[in-house]
Amino acid sequence: MKKIKLIILVSLISILVIGCTSKDQNDEYFVAAKEEKINHIHGIGYLGDKKELFLATHHGLLRFSEGKWFRTNRNNHDYMGFQTTDEQFFSSGHPELGSDLKNPLGLIKSKDQGNSMEKLAFYGEIDFHYLAAGYKSHTLYVFNEQENSLEIGLHYSVDEGETWKTSSMQGVSANSIGNLATHPTISENVAISTNKGLFISSDFGNEFKLLTSSNPVTTVEFQEDSLIYFILEYNETKLLTYNLKNETTDELSLPEGISSKNPIMFIATNPENRTEITAVSLNNDIFQSNDNGASWKLLVEEGNVTGE
Repeated sequence: MKKIKLIILVSLISILVIGCTSKDQNDEYFVAAKEEKINHIHGIGYLGDKKELFLATHHGLLRFSEGKWFRTNRNNHDYMGFQTTDEQFFSSGHPELGSDLKNPLGLIKSKDQGNSMEKLAFYGEIDFHYLAAGYKSHTLYVFNEQENSLEIGLHYSVDEGETWKTSSMQGVSANSIGNLATHPTISENVAISTNKGLFISSDFGNEFKLLTSSNPVTTVEFQEDSLIYFILEYNETKLLTYNLKNETTDELSLPEGISSKNPIMFIATNPENRTEITAVSLNNDIFQSNDNGASWKLLVEEGNVTGE
């Protein structure tokens, strides 16, 4: 009788384990992105210790790791102003349909790839389309487009959104913004890509100088010793790096298919290996280079992901 009871008990445990395993697999936060259509990309960046590549979209997050794409299985919020750091990502935007979160999200951060989030400021009030975060400093810059508890313009916080100061933005002559970027460790350094060129500041955005010609710069990223940006200059498209120390500019090769009609809209480089560059085009083509732009690999064509 004891032997029979033992067999029944083992069987019951096996059923429970299988059931739990199956439930856990179905409840995975990230799942393989098979035949996914990526569109409405709102930001890219390398996140956390593993420096994995993340994309923020109108329908949640995607992760590219070990040559494969994964998508979130829940919390598929419309992330705007998405910025990754060494510990977390900062973002804004709107909650997914059916969520009990307020709309808009204000300023949020997540330390677990979006599985949970912390509300930092302006919850239910502001949707920031333009946001920058220092990769290691975590200094935040936001551009507020409508009058509310913040006045219209550029603002920054050195304490992850607890307190804010307003930048005067002297020297900026533009009527549209591509994106904001700030230095990984030096909080005072901020850059703005605009339809009238690339502007940089070394005093928290109070005074800017024009770094380029007054032609459209769609995107910029701040690195430790340089800037990398894309410019539409005199009917030519260029991917350039600007050395902050010796003030020289170098041109990188462009992925095939990039043009004035399909410009680079987002660019990110791996903080552990700056020669690894990922670029997203207007048509949702995603390219990656592992040799500082000498050659490029097409990861996604016109937003189409194929998976195993």
